[in-house]
Amino acid sequence: MSARPDRSRVKGAALLVLVALLAALVLSACGGGGSSSSSTSESSGASEAEAEETSGGEAEEESGTETAAAGAKAWCGEEGVTLGIQDGGGLNNWSKESQEQVQMTSKECPAVEKEIVVDADFEPQKAVSGIQSMISQGANAIVIIPDSGNCAEVPAMRQAMQRDITVVAWAADPCGTEGTDYTKYIDWDTKAAGREWAEWVIEQMGDKGKLLYEGGPAGNTVSSNAAEAIAEVVEEHPNVELVEPISAEEWPVTNWDPAETKKLTAAILAKHPEINGLINDYGASVEAELQAFQAAGREIPATAASESNALSCTWKEEKEAGHEFPLMTISSRNWLGRYAAQYAIAEASGGTPPDLKNGGIFSLGQWENSVSGKEPECRPEESPEASFSNEMSEEETAKIALEG
Repeated sequence: MSARPDRSRVKGAALLVLVALLAALVLSACGGGGSSSSSTSESSGASEAEAEETSGGEAEEESGTETAAAGAKAWCGEEGVTLGIQDGGGLNNWSKESQEQVQMTSKECPAVEKEIVVDADFEPQKAVSGIQSMISQGANAIVIIPDSGNCAEVPAMRQAMQRDITVVAWAADPCGTEGTDYTKYIDWDTKAAGREWAEWVIEQMGDKGKLLYEGGPAGNTVSSNAAEAIAEVVEEHPNVELVEPISAEEWPVTNWDPAETKKLTAAILAKHPEINGLINDYGASVEAELQAFQAAGREIPATAASESNALSCTWKEEKEAGHEFPLMTISSRNWLGRYAAQYAIAEASGGTPPDLKNGGIFSLGQWENSVSGKEPECRPEESPEASFSNEMSEEETAKIALEG
């Protein structure tokens, strides 16, 4: 049996139409109002509710246009986000710069209602408990640098994923499996960086001599991948020798701490009277290496590392003193944290994640090269560990991260 119409609503609608027509005739006779106003009233339908819907739709379109004009971010959705931010270290300026890049992005999205920040101090158990704490505090998105050592974060990241929490790892290989242990991994290609450093330094060495590589904490995946690649390049050059053994499992450990680096380098210099090339995956650590060379009265050899203001200033001082040494750096890459944050926030808030090239893993290329003419930049007024590649605009980083 068909539904019967609600006669009271039909009568009401008819009455509204009649009132609208009479109002239009009165306005026309008085010369007031515009024809567009009259047309809108007639086309708005038989009910005030439909008229309100039409008006509301127009308002939404206008609002959307204004939002876009104001620079709305596609990755910033509307669902509320509690964002967990974790660093496996958190001890040095590099970690602080990285956290700042993530938080800078977080502040651009109104959907982020709360941040939970954890530093693991390179202690695996602290890294695990940090993730579990963020889970218990209601985080629905986590951005993490899983570099506390030995892939310790995998089980806790998996726990988060099992609770439908978005987990985006960056700046250190998270181990595990994408989709099961984490949502996305965004990073530089650490093996490509190791190869870039090694090939450049060996070229400056004239394809012969002794090479020293020093890395971060034991078991961290950044140094592991870099050391493996550097060892492979050295094997391709029979006249080049490593002064200390390195592989994916071992290397001279600095813990990315300048004081420890200087002490370690002094001991290595005492053992090896000849060192013709230096590689270090942390610019502030290599600056401490150079100080050890200076203290020992040794000539600074060809050097490759990640960028650091202090490192660049030392290069400038040595050049002005007539002791210039070849220096090449790669971007510190802290700014990749912007994309990690965008991806995590997008997944949790209902936004559109950035479409990163090569799945989010890519080679950064050289940032500074004193040999090719791109001189290292020294700013004495800035922090010694400042990384100027982080000052790149969104457009500049997008060219690297999205276009290649």
